[in-house]
Amino acid sequence: MRKMVPPSDSPRSRPPVTVLSGFLGAGKTTLLRHLLGQAEGRRWAAIVNDVAAINIDAALVAAAGAQRVVPLGNGCVCCTVRDELAETLAELAATGDYAHVFVEATGVADPRSIVRLFTRTNPFGRKLDDFAQLSALVTVVDARQFEVEERKSRDGRKRAASGVKPVFDLMLEQVECADVVVLNKCDVATAEAVRRVEALVRAVNARAEIWRVAQGRVAAAEVVGRVRFQADVTPGAAEWVRLLGGAARHAAVRTGPAVAGRHEAAFGITSFVYEERRAFAEEKLRAWFEAALPEGLLRAKGFFWVRERAADMGFASVAGGAARLEFIGTWAAALRERGVVTDAEIPPSTRERWAEPHGDRRQELVFIGVTLPEAEIRAGLAACLV
Repeated sequence: MRKMVPPSDSPRSRPPVTVLSGFLGAGKTTLLRHLLGQAEGRRWAAIVNDVAAINIDAALVAAAGAQRVVPLGNGCVCCTVRDELAETLAELAATGDYAHVFVEATGVADPRSIVRLFTRTNPFGRKLDDFAQLSALVTVVDARQFEVEERKSRDGRKRAASGVKPVFDLMLEQVECADVVVLNKCDVATAEAVRRVEALVRAVNARAEIWRVAQGRVAAAEVVGRVRFQADVTPGAAEWVRLLGGAARHAAVRTGPAVAGRHEAAFGITSFVYEERRAFAEEKLRAWFEAALPEGLLRAKGFFWVRERAADMGFASVAGGAARLEFIGTWAAALRERGVVTDAEIPPSTRERWAEPHGDRRQELVFIGVTLPEAEIRAGLAACLV
């Protein structure tokens, strides 16, 4: 990583940046070309990422109206070419020549990784926010494709192999971390399908603005007109994050409609949080996730602990019918028991969830779905307890 040069103090410093995410074929390039075609002399730049060596999308965008198009190939901006993205944005900002910068991420990019470029300092003590302002995370969703993948994941009952993320899981993550969700290709999807997809999107991210469009046709003024990204809000906009970490900590207000909206009510979308302090038996828990997930489940995420690996913090993720159970760290209680940390070194946020004799070990799982059989799910999980 090269050391980024600080921008000047001119009014044109820190240009706003709009990041376009969305799964393969959702219509990101079409949307970007349509936006750039409305530049009308304004100096806009575009950075187009492609995992392939030949960046076809950059070639298409180059003729659309941007003053400058920078291709980033052979990797994804959320992982292998993150440094190149940061350096490119810093260099564009340093020129003071561009009033807005668009970044088209690959179809497999996780927007949260791009957010971290703006909010976390690099080894030189700088962060991308010093150079450019993240204006909005925009996720493009193919309305037909989203519904197909959701039904395929749910009806097919396919389980993700270890380390392999199902397509629908990635699509949900791109929706969950978004300020704006563009429901694209609404002209080729049925009205009922569009309504259902919008309800599903709101169920997992109630904060995002949702725009129904056809052929990527969005007025540029809607995108460049105001800053929508909030560093302390956008990354945690996912409904499962809100339910696990929000201010509402009592079970009485943590169950019921996932989002109080007309579309969600019409499709019967609800959510609840399963909480327990006793340990699961790992074999029983994995068997339940493998065979007993209800058909209406859209999303489940959260923490768990099992007797066989009492020191290890478990994390469960379900998208439709595909479940992943993995271990992501060590419980603070286990670190204290080993003498690695003292009581005084346990963070306040962990202390808030502390309860003897197990400390921060807990079962805390959010379930979001359509007409969820809550009692059945709770009974199934209870049967997995030691």
